[in-house]
Amino acid sequence: MTGAGCPCPDTFLLPAHHYTDAAWMQPECDRIFRRSWQYLPQAALLQPPHTCLGLEVAGAPLVLTRDGQGHLRAFYNVCPHRAALLCPTSGPHTQKHLVCPYHGWTYDLTGQLVGLPRGDRFSPEVQPQDYPLTPVRLEPWQGFWFLCLDFQAPPLVEVLQPIPQWIRQHRRAGSQPLVHKTYSVACNWKVYHDNTLCDYHVAIAHRTTLHKLQGPVHHYRHHFHHYVNCLYTPTPAAWRDRHPRLEGLDDEAGHGFYTFGIFPNLHLLAMPDGVLAWIQITPLAVDRCQVSLDIHGIPGLSPAAETLLADFEAFMAEDMAITRGGAAWLQQWLPPVPVP
Repeated sequence: MTGAGCPCPDTFLLPAHHYTDAAWMQPECDRIFRRSWQYLPQAALLQPPHTCLGLEVAGAPLVLTRDGQGHLRAFYNVCPHRAALLCPTSGPHTQKHLVCPYHGWTYDLTGQLVGLPRGDRFSPEVQPQDYPLTPVRLEPWQGFWFLCLDFQAPPLVEVLQPIPQWIRQHRRAGSQPLVHKTYSVACNWKVYHDNTLCDYHVAIAHRTTLHKLQGPVHHYRHHFHHYVNCLYTPTPAAWRDRHPRLEGLDDEAGHGFYTFGIFPNLHLLAMPDGVLAWIQITPLAVDRCQVSLDIHGIPGLSPAAETLLADFEAFMAEDMAITRGGAAWLQQWLPPVPVP
């Protein structure tokens, strides 16, 4: 399939062993996930001041903090002294400080060392201001938060630059998180990501679910950019008759459904009723991934959370069945090949 800006002459297919050989897991983590922006649905959990949350991104232990002024920050979740974990991954937690469980070094939620037990016994060269927590890049976009471990990576606004031209009117002040749920799927993360990028199968595999929203294949319009691809599909009249339209949308946005594939593992779906849904695929093992569903909408206009979840899970269950089957075939019939 082709479309505006399609880089088809330069495309290629990965060898099958990239989906089955565990030796590729670490190179992918190092060269892809630690160098790219990752969506952070967990940021929505840290609304009150003086809260923190431990999490892991691309194998790195991290902590999100919201200080007393309401500022959100991200750091490596390790004490600079002896690398003990500062904040458990269960949470979020309400607290004004991060206290190392090993030697009691204490940090405020801006990452500064403010407590040093028996500090008078240290060398005069050891000054608290020289031992802050190591920060991580954290940037907002349209009210959502993203994190990147690489300070040399392009700015987030550059990566997502094409998207606002299509959905700048969808994000409203009244939008709220309605659904957050995660799923464990028995397939390589690229199998599920490839499937979510693929619109070729929608009219067949999702005939009674997603196809009712996306409509006839011959109406599909594609746009390709460096980090983002966009599929626009006019919504069928039957769907529009059952769903309200967000006031202020232009004709294209008000009568269409946008799906964005964002490098390396993220998808954004935007609907005329103000629903914005993120689907994120995170590798857990060579044959297992976590699929995260995060839906935002406008109460009173968007469908109820229970309805949204049921609609999304209907077509996602079909995708999970297909990807599990494909992954099993790859594992059984294609032996691993050494990583060069």
